[in-house]
Amino acid sequence: MTKTELDQIKIGLDYILSHFDKPFPRKISTLQTENKQVEVYSKSEALEYFKESNFIDCRISAFGLLEINQERPNLIFVDLDDKTALHETLALFHKEIGAIPTVLFTGNGYAIIQPINIISLSNITLYKKRISDVSKKFLLFAERYLTNNKCDMGNHPSLRSCLIRIPYSYNKKCLLQGKSKEESKIFIHSEWNGKRVEIKNLPFIRYLEKLEVLQNRKQNRNFKNNGEIVYIEKLLQNKISNGRKRICALVLCPYLVNVKKLTLEECEKILVEYFDGAISKGIISYQLKTSYRKEILPYSLKNMKNNDSELFNIISDSGALNWLIG
Repeated sequence: MTKTELDQIKIGLDYILSHFDKPFPRKISTLQTENKQVEVYSKSEALEYFKESNFIDCRISAFGLLEINQERPNLIFVDLDDKTALHETLALFHKEIGAIPTVLFTGNGYAIIQPINIISLSNITLYKKRISDVSKKFLLFAERYLTNNKCDMGNHPSLRSCLIRIPYSYNKKCLLQGKSKEESKIFIHSEWNGKRVEIKNLPFIRYLEKLEVLQNRKQNRNFKNNGEIVYIEKLLQNKISNGRKRICALVLCPYLVNVKKLTLEECEKILVEYFDGAISKGIISYQLKTSYRKEILPYSLKNMKNNDSELFNIISDSGALNWLIG
């Protein structure tokens, strides 16, 4: 490590931080951390990690803890492995949202960074139903739409997983390919013009509508003629005295959140009233958030009968399956 290398990394880090509303706290990763994300609270703390890694594989998260908590993806990040697609991609950025983004050359491709103006997506609804993982869907949509699907299609970005390489750091993959340190260095191909752009012209709502149609078709296939929706609706009409926590976690929370697409607040109100103190509000809230985050679907009757006869019998004894008998 030389003083020149350190000075360059400082410049590179400052440049990337200029794209963020609030630089810290956020996470970084390096070769030394084995690419595991570590939370840092200042530029000096980030630089210490970068120095310890000899400036190899130095990355910083595109989104800080505030954006993650608010579900506010205020930056579009594109991983473009197809070098021939750069001109088309930059033309699309300018045409669709009037953007002149930062372009980093990463050794084997390009990383494109464009700050945007956006509100929190945590309570976005469609047809009066809550949409799960909207921020993740937006990042995926924006990357593919603004590259005409020329981006890495195997990449599924999220607020937690988007990491930006620091200019003037080194790409380990390039070093392993036998390239020199200079050839393995991340550099700024072209600079952002400093303007956060509006994204109102992007057809994101149409994209969500298509996803919703596909999801409904999938759910209809899953639930067709096997009584799953009906049995849960009947269960909600018949309060139970046994297996409450398991039914809450495996059946009711996934159903209300991911099938009926109610808001977390609506789901919580229904279940607090349903369990009437038998399960605390805190536990209900935790199970609802887990079902939402992991996109869990409710336990099917078939799987329950085959793998969990005890739970199946509890539900059967509640009267929720009487309609199946006749």
